[in-house]
Amino acid sequence: MLPTISQAKILARIHHKFLVSMIGYCKDGNCAALVYEYMSEGTLDEHIQGNLAPFTWRQRIRIAMESAQGLEYLHKGCNPPLIHRDVKMNNILLNANLEAKIADFGLSKALPSDSQSHITTLVAGTHGYLDPEYHMTSQLTEKSDVYSFGVVLLEQITGQKAIIRALNQGSENTHIVQWVRKRLVRGNIESVVDARMQGDYDLNSVWKVADLALKCTMPCGSQRPTMPEVVIKLKECMELEVSGEPMKVYPSYYTSQNSRNGTVRSGNYHTANSGNGPARSTIYYTAMSNAS
Repeated sequence: MLPTISQAKILARIHHKFLVSMIGYCKDGNCAALVYEYMSEGTLDEHIQGNLAPFTWRQRIRIAMESAQGLEYLHKGCNPPLIHRDVKMNNILLNANLEAKIADFGLSKALPSDSQSHITTLVAGTHGYLDPEYHMTSQLTEKSDVYSFGVVLLEQITGQKAIIRALNQGSENTHIVQWVRKRLVRGNIESVVDARMQGDYDLNSVWKVADLALKCTMPCGSQRPTMPEVVIKLKECMELEVSGEPMKVYPSYYTSQNSRNGTVRSGNYHTANSGNGPARSTIYYTAMSNAS
C-alpha cells in the first residue's frame, strides 16, 4: 500500500460525484489516518454476496454505471491520468441514497503524461480481479482497471464471487470469467443470472451487460473497451431496462455448431425504433466452439 500521505495527496486533487471524498487527514506521531465521507450502506459486496436484501437488476445497472463514471473520471478527467489498480466489489461504497462511489486509492498510480499508455511497476492488486496481461508483463494501463471492472460486472450479474470455489474436494476453483463463458456459449443467459433477482429483469438488458463484461475481460488489453465506451454501453442498458422495449441482441460470443474457434463473422440485428420501423445495425461477433 502507498503511505497514507500519498493517498491524501491523490485524494486532495480528485473531485467527482462517484468517487469517495476525503474530509481530512490526521497524523499523531507514527499513527496516521484519512477521514472519508460517511457511506452508510457499506460495500457493494455486502449487498450482492452478503446477507443484505438483494438489489434489483435496475439498481445493479445504475450502480455499475455510477462506478464506471468514477473510473472514467480517473482515466480521462485527471491530469495526469490515474489508474486505480484495485477495482473490486469491496472498493465500491454506497451512501444512504444507494449511490455508488469508488474508494481506496492506496494502490493508485498516475501515468506520467496523457501520451504515455503504460507504466512498468511491481504487480499489485487483488486475486481474481487482477488483469492477466498486467500480471504477465508488469505493464500497468487504463485497461487494467477495465478488466477488474468487467469482473465486478460479472459478479453483479451472477451473484458469484470472482473466484468460484469448487464444490467437490479435489476439483479446482474456477475464475468467474471462465465460468460465465462456458455457460453462455450454450446461449442460455438465465443459467448464470443471480437467482435472488427472481427473474425480475429485462433479458436483453442482461445479455448486453454480460456481453460488455466479457469484452472488458478479454485477455489482451487492446481488445477491451475504454471506460468512456463502457459508460456509454451501460447507459444504453439502463435505457433498455427502463423502456422495456424489445431488442434482439446477439452477443459477441454467439455460437453455431458449424463454427470454428477464432472465426469472425458479421451479422445484423434489429432494434425497436419508437414505431418508425426497425432500425438495422451491423455487429461483429466471434464464433466459438463448445470446447471454449
